Amino acid sequence: MIKHFLIGCCYYPEHWDEKNMRADMERIKGLGFNAVRMGEFSWSMYEREEGKYDFSLLLAAVRLAEELGLDVILGTPTAAPPKWLTDKHPEVLCTNTNGVVMQHGSRQHHNHTSEVYLRYCAAITEAMVKTFCGCKNVIGWQIDNEFNCHRSRTCSEADDIAFRKWLEQKYTTIENLNQAWGNRFWSLEFNAFSQVTCPRPHPSYDNPSWMTDYYLFLSDTVVNYASVQTKIIRAHMPDAFITHNGYFRNLDYKKLTNECLDVLSFDSYPAFQEKKGKALGRNAAYRLALTRSCSEKFLIMEQQAGPGGQLSYLLPTPLPGQIRLWAYQSIAHGAAGVFFFRYRTALFGAEQLWYGIYDHDGEENYRSREIRQITEEISRLGELFLRERQHNEVAIFSDYHNECVNQVESFVQDDRWEIFMALNHQNIHADFVGASDDFSRYKVIIFPHITIVDEALSAQIERFTKNGGIAIISARSGVKDKHAHYRPQTPPGVFRALAGCRVDWFTALADDEKQYVQFDGRKYLAESYCERLEAEQGEAVGLYTEGFCKDKPAIVKNSNVYYLGFYCRESAGLYVDLISKHITADAPIDANLEEIVIGDHKMYLNHGDQAIPLDGYDLLAQGEFHQIAPYGVVLVERAK
Repeated sequence: MIKHFLIGCCYYPEHWDEKNMRADMERIKGLGFNAVRMGEFSWSMYEREEGKYDFSLLLAAVRLAEELGLDVILGTPTAAPPKWLTDKHPEVLCTNTNGVVMQHGSRQHHNHTSEVYLRYCAAITEAMVKTFCGCKNVIGWQIDNEFNCHRSRTCSEADDIAFRKWLEQKYTTIENLNQAWGNRFWSLEFNAFSQVTCPRPHPSYDNPSWMTDYYLFLSDTVVNYASVQTKIIRAHMPDAFITHNGYFRNLDYKKLTNECLDVLSFDSYPAFQEKKGKALGRNAAYRLALTRSCSEKFLIMEQQAGPGGQLSYLLPTPLPGQIRLWAYQSIAHGAAGVFFFRYRTALFGAEQLWYGIYDHDGEENYRSREIRQITEEISRLGELFLRERQHNEVAIFSDYHNECVNQVESFVQDDRWEIFMALNHQNIHADFVGASDDFSRYKVIIFPHITIVDEALSAQIERFTKNGGIAIISARSGVKDKHAHYRPQTPPGVFRALAGCRVDWFTALADDEKQYVQFDGRKYLAESYCERLEAEQGEAVGLYTEGFCKDKPAIVKNSNVYYLGFYCRESAGLYVDLISKHITADAPIDANLEEIVIGDHKMYLNHGDQAIPLDGYDLLAQGEFHQIAPYGVVLVERAK
């Protein structure tokens, strides 16, 4: 549905004097943009009184954009309900887990489960879509804004009512629910669904099955909330695409995308990582890959264009070159469009420190000049970036159900991020896949600590390995059923035959205890938790080096399956060494150089502050190069 590469910015005409709108729009066009994103967050202006709609200012902006040849993505304003609505219907306000009702004065103070609020959302969405359905340059809609950005758990009365309905639909009878949750433990049994609530603070520990269902429910409430708007938009504007901008907690983005969206979007602000250390903006690759796993061609609805910040913090200002670097990082990882946030920095409101392309003064600066360089390059190469994609040999399994369990059983920290970035630094780029994806596209798939596994997924992995794929399964996998109950089986549960081993003993490592794994002539630190394995059909290829587990199996290989009985956040390089036995990747040229193959081309992104010697012909600059400048980007044609 995206017909050409979209390059633009976020513009808020309501924040500026209307008489300057033409000058603003002409300046946006002059930056080389072909699209603009507008409309979210202005409900109080669109509907000052209930049922009395006025979209005249936004309509004028859309028509002016059409005159100037700019496509438009409009956002529904439902992330910020007006005061008259919350005064009239205080039940639409969300309540946090401590029972505090969120009040008007910011954003996202509404409740996703309130039937009253859903009706108002439907009404404002329908009024808005009917107003703009005749505007040919409105090519897409962003529903709401950043679901779960500021609160990802709510416990209002409306949530309780919705949770009960959700549970009754899932379990049919209260007896089934009690059994699924194991409610005989600690006398938690319910006599009726009407007794069930969303989890509140308790004096002791939570029931993991209750909590897992609650997190699944929270995601479904957002999907249902989104569907109210998408159905209306599709009814009136079937040719316009629908998107939403993530990536936040307690939301199954794959389900959201499949059921509600045409394309998923991501808001990319690498300066959050740069605040932790130089060259760490590269870490944005992780969420870009997660977004790509839901939507092969995704959008960046907000790309960092200046120093971001709220009243309580200010991120580092992008150095010359970094805006271009981060934009191309998004593109290399699959973005089919990039919108810089924002055109000009707001003079008032909570985001006065969230700087855009232009500062408060509106004057030209190095950022606007840098963006003109990007748009000139995109005008020549945008179709290439739409056509050519990454084709990676490695994937990491990820599913929302296991994310929920990991959030509940948080005694050990997941090492998925560390594994992904260790691979990234060695030019081994990974996708994220779920059970509904085609495993046969990959040579290697990592299954990191997937506690909940059913027989169907186990069989799918077995077929993948029998057809030549390599599966890497790690500690605490295959031991729980769909209700988060431990299986009455020896770990690794449903994977025992596939992995060719059993867990003989396990432990959480003491704070002062160090455990290492010897594999292929090198030692790797095992983190927090480890399992002593006993090889059955498989062969021990890695051994522990310390204490009670010394010289006992830590890694067992059974045909095309590796089972790793430990976590290794600091030593995630072990995955690099293991995977390198099964695929071929170019050795990294420099530690700060991200190298990404895109079809018949390769992009080099220098995240460091030093030039990197390299020769070639840069398609972006249309000339020879002999080094990649600090924060520089080059695109080369791959040798055939």
